Amino acid sequence: MLLRNLFILLTLGSSLLVFSQMTPTYEVSIEMRDQQNLAADVYVPSACTSCPTILIQTPYNKNAFRNGLPLGYLQNLESSPYVWVVVDWRGFYGSSSATTPPQFNRGEDGYDIIEWITEQPWSDGKVGTWGPSALGVIQYQTAREQHPAHVCAVPLVAHPQTHYKGYFYGGALEKSRLTTMDALGYGLSPIVLSNPYFNPTWQFVENNGWYPQSIQIPTLQIGGWYDHNIDRMIDWYEATRTQAQVAVRNQQWLLVGPWVHGGTGAAYVGSAVQGDLTYPNAAFESDVDARKFFEYYLLEEANNWNNTPLIKYYETGINQWATSTALSIAIANNETIYLGEGGVLQATQSTGNSTFESDPRNPTPTLGGHTLSLNLVQGPLDQTSLLSRDDLLAFSSVELPEDFTISGRVKANLAISCTQPDADIVVRLIDEYPDGRNMLINDGIRRLRFRNGYSQANEAFMTAGEVYSVEVELPFVNYTWLEGHKMKIIISGNSDSRWDVNLQNGGTMYAAGDTMVATITVHHSTTHASRIILPANNSSLSLNDVVDSSPAVIFYPNPTSGELYWNSAVTFSAIQVTDISGRVHIEKNIQEGQHVIDVVDLPKGIYFVRLMSSNSEVIHKILKN
Repeated sequence: MLLRNLFILLTLGSSLLVFSQMTPTYEVSIEMRDQQNLAADVYVPSACTSCPTILIQTPYNKNAFRNGLPLGYLQNLESSPYVWVVVDWRGFYGSSSATTPPQFNRGEDGYDIIEWITEQPWSDGKVGTWGPSALGVIQYQTAREQHPAHVCAVPLVAHPQTHYKGYFYGGALEKSRLTTMDALGYGLSPIVLSNPYFNPTWQFVENNGWYPQSIQIPTLQIGGWYDHNIDRMIDWYEATRTQAQVAVRNQQWLLVGPWVHGGTGAAYVGSAVQGDLTYPNAAFESDVDARKFFEYYLLEEANNWNNTPLIKYYETGINQWATSTALSIAIANNETIYLGEGGVLQATQSTGNSTFESDPRNPTPTLGGHTLSLNLVQGPLDQTSLLSRDDLLAFSSVELPEDFTISGRVKANLAISCTQPDADIVVRLIDEYPDGRNMLINDGIRRLRFRNGYSQANEAFMTAGEVYSVEVELPFVNYTWLEGHKMKIIISGNSDSRWDVNLQNGGTMYAAGDTMVATITVHHSTTHASRIILPANNSSLSLNDVVDSSPAVIFYPNPTSGELYWNSAVTFSAIQVTDISGRVHIEKNIQEGQHVIDVVDLPKGIYFVRLMSSNSEVIHKILKN
């Protein structure tokens, strides 16, 4: 109960500021076509004699809206030009007694509710719909039924398709999301866990939820770059622009802000604070645009909404709004950067490999991102604390000499070997700030047994010593690293508790069993190159191959057990020493004339020494014995 109420309160956004309750004008039971009844609250402004209606259908208790109406109307019903009808879904809360037949189409209930609305004395015959998440999905289901009075829709952080990757992203169960959905009353675990492979069940479910050709009304689709639905939302939006009924293809709008999904934390769609970052110029932009949209279509105001660019999106990193009239804001061109020795991202292929251990008994934790769980913070969080762990690899670019923008899906094409038959590979995309913060942009995962595909026939286990090609795709994002920042990726074997922890024993998934420690090697040689594919048009910007790129530098003694010296005609201003996992052990400024550093306290092993100046940089491998 607490989780459900929290979810709906947070989706109301600014109504969180309201502490008293408002009373509906009246409560009613609306009869459906199968004689089942749904409970509804109806809010009618006193001056309304013939008004348009905004319909909200919710599985999270209609009574929560008594804390305040959305879009900034709060408890001031008299300021609203709309009647509001809030209905509990069949089988939930006030409508819990209404039975739900197998494979029931909730869109039919939406159609019947709209039909009831049009028969009321306060209705002018026009109905718009609004709501986030599940409240957005049911808007699409209702739109598919094509009631003539359904004029427009504003679904937030939602798309209509239940799909395999929504629960098994990269083939790994998104455990925290499934647990949250069960707590919200959906009871999905039995069917999801019984279908861990992509199979005819998933194919049927996905096909049934993909119907852009049935959309015949204008929509304002609102999403967030830190929302778990954003990836599929982008695809759905493009489909509605090209496949919806011809008359409305150019009346499909998309608004994407720097927002999380909401519902399980302090951040929500339209709030300024998201994770560790704040976006003041994005606060309540979702409400502002939704009000203009409804005013144009429901009130028929001449507010010029029809000339609004079809896509409005927040350029994270730059932190400003941009617009487009294209079908997609994806950049068609790709830029490739390679993983290299010493934890370097560079323009050319490298040599060697990097290794880490993945222990299911001590998994790498989830820190922020596209999560949906009361136990996990959503949004951009600083990942610096992860870098003190020895069960991951980090690769960084040089400080960028100019801004670097991506728009689309980043892919990590990695050459992997593993000592166990199965493991997971998690890739986190990071912006390393000049002040040392490592801010998460987004992340992805791939279960290695599914490296060839997600069907049971595709399942293939690893053989120790063999090198395999593994692709990890990250969700669609628009992001700019600013001049002076560094691009970074972190590679680990788990992300707990967002995703299920792989036991790494090659056994049946999601069943009890022994855990096995896996030694995972990421190869980055000319024979087995590992690379990051970036959707970018930054060809003039080179992420320079910084290995040995400065004039000749001689390091001695190498191996060393105490002090390390160097000779060079170049004057360097800073030095950094990292291990083969990319973890920084020494980082300090170099005094004028200094040509020595004490490494006596470093554990035995291989290290990379990076010397830096304002216009030169060199990396050299050393052995500490």
